[in-house]
Amino acid sequence: MDRRDALKNLLAFVPLGGAFAGISAMGFRFITPKKRDMTRRIFTIHLEELPINATKKFKDLYGRDLVLVRTGEHEVKAMSTVCTHLGCTVYWEKDREEFYCPCHAGRFDKDGKVLAGPPPRPLDSYDVEIDEGNVFIYFKDKEA
Repeated sequence: MDRRDALKNLLAFVPLGGAFAGISAMGFRFITPKKRDMTRRIFTIHLEELPINATKKFKDLYGRDLVLVRTGEHEVKAMSTVCTHLGCTVYWEKDREEFYCPCHAGRFDKDGKVLAGPPPRPLDSYDVEIDEGNVFIYFKDKEA
């Protein structure tokens, strides 16, 4: 076999190699799909079971504590109970209508915004929907 025949044989395999690489890439994408954000709507409580200015504790999808606070006739807030300063547990003070962190006197309003103390940012919050008297929380999680 001379050089010309060797070059012809080599060039004949280039398209096959390209096709193999393309098919391999498609197969890899098929078995490892992109990660995407998933939102789950979870029923928590009937609105009439939660009096105005009262709270109810729950856990999110990862087992972290959160609290529902009914702040009005048709208004419910869902907040994390973890202080954004050092991770202490915050409590709803019914008479003051705010969250309080006993560790370093951090205070948050009903929307989770910092009122006083060292917390660097607001409390984490969850989207809430009231549908026909039922309270739902929207949780976001990552799914492969």
